[in-house]
This record gives sequence, C-alpha cells and structure tokens, in this order.
Amino acid sequence: MKAVRVLEYGGQLVFNEVPTPSIARDEILVKIKNTAVNHLDLVEASGTARQILPIDMPWIPGHEFSGVVERIGSDVTACAPGDDVFGVSEIGGAYADYLAVKPAAIARKPSNLSFEEAASVPVASQTAWQGIFTHGHLEKGQTILIHGGAGAVGAYAVQLASHAGATVIATASSDDEAYLNSIGASRVIDYREAQFEKVLREKVDVVFDLIGGDTQKRSFLVLKEGGHLVATTQPVSQEETARHRVSGAMMRLAPSGDGLGSIARLLEEGTIRPDVATVYALQDAAQAWKDIAGNLSPSGPGAARRRSHGKIVLRVA
Repeated sequence: MKAVRVLEYGGQLVFNEVPTPSIARDEILVKIKNTAVNHLDLVEASGTARQILPIDMPWIPGHEFSGVVERIGSDVTACAPGDDVFGVSEIGGAYADYLAVKPAAIARKPSNLSFEEAASVPVASQTAWQGIFTHGHLEKGQTILIHGGAGAVGAYAVQLASHAGATVIATASSDDEAYLNSIGASRVIDYREAQFEKVLREKVDVVFDLIGGDTQKRSFLVLKEGGHLVATTQPVSQEETARHRVSGAMMRLAPSGDGLGSIARLLEEGTIRPDVATVYALQDAAQAWKDIAGNLSPSGPGAARRRSHGKIVLRVA
C-alpha cells in the first residue's frame, strides 16, 4: 500500500510503498478514504515532546480518518465489511491506504457527511466535548469563555456549548466574528483589540483554553469561585487554582467510539457541522504540513492562503 512516513525525528515526509497491515482477531482493517492534518502530528514527528508523546520510527502520521471497513477479525461483531466509518487512531497510521484499528475506535460515518467532512471531525469534536463537559462540567445556564474559538476544536466547543444551553463567549480575531456568531457564540472578543479580562463585566463558570501562555494566566481573573479552567496546550498552575479557589487541569483526548457515535447523531441532526478548509492529495502531505505550521503564526506563509478556521484534509483514496 501507499503511505506517508517519517523516518526519523525531525525528518521529511516520505511517500512510498509499505506492507499492508495485518489484523488481529479483535481488529478491523479500514480502507482509508480521507485523513486530517493536526498540529499533534507535527509535534510528534518533530521529537520536541518525545518524553510524553513517544512514537516508534519509521512512523505513519494521522490520528483521524474516514473510510470503509475492508476486513474484520474473527471476534468482531460490531461492524461488517462495507460499513462506512470514521474514527481515531491513538498511535497514528492514517496517512496510508489501510489502517488496522480496534472497533472501539470507530463509529458509523454520519450519512449526511462526505468522507472528506467526516475525516475532519473525530479529534477536534471529541476534544471539545471532553474539554467542556467531562473536564469543565459545563451545564445549561452557565457561561463559558473559549479561547481560540475559531480554531478546529474551538468551533466545536462553541457549537456544543451553545447546544447545551450555555452562554458562549469566544476570543478570536474580528475577521471570525460573523462565523462564530453563526455557530452559537453570544459574544466575540477581538484578542488583538481588547484584553478579555478588562471587558468582561461578569465572571464565567468555565474557561476552555486552547491558547496557553499569558492567556491562561489572565483567565484566572475572570473565573467564578468554584469554576473550571480546562487547558489543552500546557499544564495549569495548581498554585493559581488554589489562590483563586477554582479547579484547573490540562486534558488529553481519550478517544471513544461511543462518544464519537453521540457526536455523529448531532451531525446527522444538523445540530453541529464540520468545517473543511483545504483538501490535499496524500502525496502532498508535506505542503499541508507547511500550511498548518504557517497558520499557527499570523505572519506565516500559510496564513495568506488559508482561513483561520476549518481543518486541512488529505485525500487518500
């Protein structure tokens, strides 16, 4: 099969032929249609976080995917060959024609989504769900502040929180205000023009921090006593949480086929929607990585070519 691999930490992406994976009795083989590009792929391949995110080289990137079940192991009963599915592989491997995974990692693809759209969903949507509900304990009638609301995870957080009956405030650029209002944000604070802690008149119940750094430090100032600060990019200071009498934690995605199934139902109902920015062929993955790296910085080369929201997707089949 064809696959994109990283041969060594910090190395270039290589597109070549590799053996098709075999499956165990409790696994399935998925013929990949599409996979999505995540910043996590770049971090893992660089080796900068190898102490907490080790990978075995050579490595095939790709944590989320859509495709069709090709074969099933003898113990598998939850799906059948020919099923359209989407899901998450914690160890990567989706930048390839085929991927072997456990049935618990997948859910049936929403019938109203294309394979390209479906591949953009699993990581961002589940991170948002677990961030605001599992770790943030967000409830109807509460107020949540989402930093980086126009990003892939942030956009799902905005939609899910709004659907849950919460008041949603997001920090983003003014260019994304109309987009965020259209998916459920009650208020958008332009981080380039105002400091959120100075313009918010009332404190919030939950902060979902997708930015880190000074943004996280200042977030303690807007949290109600007993509130929750959930971060995805860096640990939360326990000294600050104690001083402000709030809880705080850095989360890491725990993929769940059942959880993804719940998200699939919301997608089929039209309650939430995906957003695909750009689609590349698998062999052009290196360019896609340049784009996502550039999009992390407003001055990067990708910023001129790509919207600040939406996922980059790779077309495999």
